[in-house]
Amino acid sequence: MKAMSNVDLYAISHELNELLKDARVQKAYQPTQDTVIIRFHVPGKGRVDVAFQAGLRVHTTQYPPENPKVPPSFPMLLRKHLKNATVREVRQHNFDRILEIDIQKEHRFTLVVELFSQGNIILLDEENRIILPLKHRHAQGRKITSKEEYHYPPERGIHPLKVELEELKELFKDSDSDLIRALARSGLGGMYSEEIIQRSGVDKKQPANQVSDQEIESIYENLVELFRPLKTFQFQPQVVREVVEKEEENSENKTSEDKSPKGKEDVLPLDILTYQDFQKERFDTFNQAADEFYSGKVGADIKKVQEDVWAKEVGKYEKRLRIQEETLEKFQETIVDTKKKGNLLYSHYSEIQNLLDIIHQAREKFSWMEIASKLKKARKEGMKEAQIIESMDKMGVLTLNLEDERVIVDANLEIPENAEKYYNKGKKAKRKIKGVNIAIERTRKDVERMRNKRELALERVKVPQKRVRRELKWFEKLRWFLSSDGLLVIGGRDAGTNELVVKRYLDNQDIYLHSDIHGAPSVVIKKGEMEEIPESSIMEAGSLAASFSSAWSKGYGSQDVYWVHPDQVSKTPQSGEFVARGAFIIRGSRNYLRGIPLKIAVGIVDYEGERIMAGPAESVSKYTDNYVVLKPGFTKKEEIARSVLKKIDPERILSLEDVIRVLPSGKCDFVDNRRR
Repeated sequence: MKAMSNVDLYAISHELNELLKDARVQKAYQPTQDTVIIRFHVPGKGRVDVAFQAGLRVHTTQYPPENPKVPPSFPMLLRKHLKNATVREVRQHNFDRILEIDIQKEHRFTLVVELFSQGNIILLDEENRIILPLKHRHAQGRKITSKEEYHYPPERGIHPLKVELEELKELFKDSDSDLIRALARSGLGGMYSEEIIQRSGVDKKQPANQVSDQEIESIYENLVELFRPLKTFQFQPQVVREVVEKEEENSENKTSEDKSPKGKEDVLPLDILTYQDFQKERFDTFNQAADEFYSGKVGADIKKVQEDVWAKEVGKYEKRLRIQEETLEKFQETIVDTKKKGNLLYSHYSEIQNLLDIIHQAREKFSWMEIASKLKKARKEGMKEAQIIESMDKMGVLTLNLEDERVIVDANLEIPENAEKYYNKGKKAKRKIKGVNIAIERTRKDVERMRNKRELALERVKVPQKRVRRELKWFEKLRWFLSSDGLLVIGGRDAGTNELVVKRYLDNQDIYLHSDIHGAPSVVIKKGEMEEIPESSIMEAGSLAASFSSAWSKGYGSQDVYWVHPDQVSKTPQSGEFVARGAFIIRGSRNYLRGIPLKIAVGIVDYEGERIMAGPAESVSKYTDNYVVLKPGFTKKEEIARSVLKKIDPERILSLEDVIRVLPSGKCDFVDNRRR
């Protein structure tokens, strides 16, 4: 897969700086060895995921990959240092393939993403010291490891947006390669160098130090013209695909169906002549183009990684089976071989015995080594008994050639004892065969079981699917539900939306509610066409006010709530008073709802289209039979959201984010685990 060029990173860094400035870091994940996903909350936009793949790419993504059950140490460290930190700036270092993100918390941090060579992702402190790199490296004079000062790689090449004509002349004058290589090695890369040379009409193969001043001026003018859109940030984001014509016999006129994008693919932020005949898919931003280009290929890579993992797992059992089958074959060969050699000793009994008699007589005067030497000499001289001897060791063990079979005979033992050793070896192998057959049968079952597990696991491998952001209705940006009487109840999600609920949406005939605790939403019941707001709707709205207050995260079982009329709600403080953003002054008597239970039902309802609704069970059950009820508990929000999604949304019309957005702040548990 192609790595992003410095031109690509220039476009990406500009767009990310525009998008992420003042965004908050929420979470970090590491779905693959080289890839980190950081989730940001962008004011007015919400969740934005950015994929950082060391040595390859950086871009926003709508194809979030599945995250590991146990997060590695690197993303955990990023969460520790950067959670809720604010992005101050995103920039490219010196038009190199290095991206930097300045992030402010109590202290300043810098996240450095290197896309050259094998790449890296490095977190720096405010003194430019490395807190932790994704990969520890020690090469080319750079020591990338914890507590070391971070050093950029040596600067090389030219800056295409700042290069002067004289600088280009010096570049070519000092080069010892041809023109195209000299330009490519200057930092422009092969594709853009080819484009500049093509536009200039200069012979790219001529030595760079022999290019005329006129040719250099042409190259310079076309270089400036090619990269002019970068200076004004007028990118032309696109994915290009080579159109390949199908060859058909007896066909003079080819239709559009005869052409299909099967060849080369690329993503780039500029229009270039090199790809003028390619099929082009345009995008609003280069981040979107890069996401479409890379995410499909990454999905295939994820599947291949899983295939390799399972091939290794299955391979362990297949190797064990292969060894066991080879062992069985050796035992079977041993049975045949030992029986044959034992029989050969008896069929050549007399000549072997004559040989042993000679050896035993010689043993009275000579050592085994001396006897071996004399037998070797006797064999050469034609002694009949010695012709079957191949060798003899210093312990008197003979290797005999009997009918082209090598048979071992210990001269210290009688022939029947030597034969018995062979027969016993065969019997021992025969006894072991039964155990090996049992082991082979067991391993064959293990292999089959692992192959089935592999097939099932590969079917479940989730190639990243595009997360399509659904446009929210105005009330979905707040807390909301429909009461059992059909009235819309809305509440704030934070200080800003609390202000919005009261200042924009609270009308004279409505009712205002608030939990009697610090840290609670402003809740409004919209009267609508009704003559009077029913008591049942007030109680249900009280449930929302209680459940989405800080009482939930504190683990309370119930909470008091009060309600008042709109004219009792004021933002105007009396002398000496201060009213914080999102807070209001309540004047006059309050109507209390005591001991409201903290419970929230979540289900899919049809209200101006299918959408998720969180509210009291009395109201949610009025509009759907498919819901769950939650209470304050001990399960993390994301984990409970997955369970809720599985229970209420078998048709997958919602995303995990849709569920998380409607849940209370804090941990939850099910009131019951059955699906209603």
